[in-house]
Amino acid sequence: MANIAIVTDSSADIPEKLAKENDITVVPMYIGIEGKMYKEGKEIKSGEIYEALEKGLKVHTSGPSAGDFLKVFKYLIEKKKKDLIYCISLSSKLSSAFNAANLAKMNFPKNKIKIFDSRNSTISLGLIALESARAARNGKSEEEIDSLIEFLIKRSKFFAVLENFKYVFRGGRAPFLGKFLSVAIRFKPILTIGINGKVQLRGSAKNRKGAIYKIYRQIKKEASCKGKKIFGIFYGSDISPALELKKMIEDDSDIDIDELILTEITAIMSAHTGPGIWGAAVCPKV
Repeated sequence: MANIAIVTDSSADIPEKLAKENDITVVPMYIGIEGKMYKEGKEIKSGEIYEALEKGLKVHTSGPSAGDFLKVFKYLIEKKKKDLIYCISLSSKLSSAFNAANLAKMNFPKNKIKIFDSRNSTISLGLIALESARAARNGKSEEEIDSLIEFLIKRSKFFAVLENFKYVFRGGRAPFLGKFLSVAIRFKPILTIGINGKVQLRGSAKNRKGAIYKIYRQIKKEASCKGKKIFGIFYGSDISPALELKKMIEDDSDIDIDELILTEITAIMSAHTGPGIWGAAVCPKV
């Protein structure tokens, strides 16, 4: 049986403890404030990003470089003696991480590294990486893990609500919202990521209470599909809507919860969304 490693990037929102327990290697992305670059999760925290955004400072982001992935791959193969590496990245429509990982892969034998575009984001990406790592730890074959990752990518769903849209418009990450400017001002749009890996408008709500209910209904709909499910709930500077959503899901006897993870969104995502973000994801359970 192959000695397998799972790699993802820091946009995955996997709690550090959970990543360590499941031997998931997280490659940091970069946050820039007024031209100075910091490593995500190592040199800067979300609170510092919120403060910079509120001050109107210039904030930008960058995916890991090919050199960053090269160092990680080399360490896992040469030091950790891994036979095979699965690298699952943030959607290639949102970041250069996927392309950078593929460039790094070229420095190793073809059968050593497999790169997957998750076509997803935040904890939805994290759940895909987590379930893949558990499958590897449980002795699944290379062919089984290949199929599993493709299945998880297709079946994982993610929904998010932003309280303030000025950061998204400023960053240009969701240009389609410009078509719905009046909705963005008067309502709270609900976002998702389509099968093509691009951010899409899923709906809207008049207020936070309505948004929580709509996210809950979406999650319940996805959870109704056959098979066990793992849930992820994420939040920015305000945990309260995430806690309300968590309680609604846990109190619903029709939702079969195998596992539920509550996590703060990472700095790389908050740089584009601003402090007011929260939402949920659902993923098949291995």
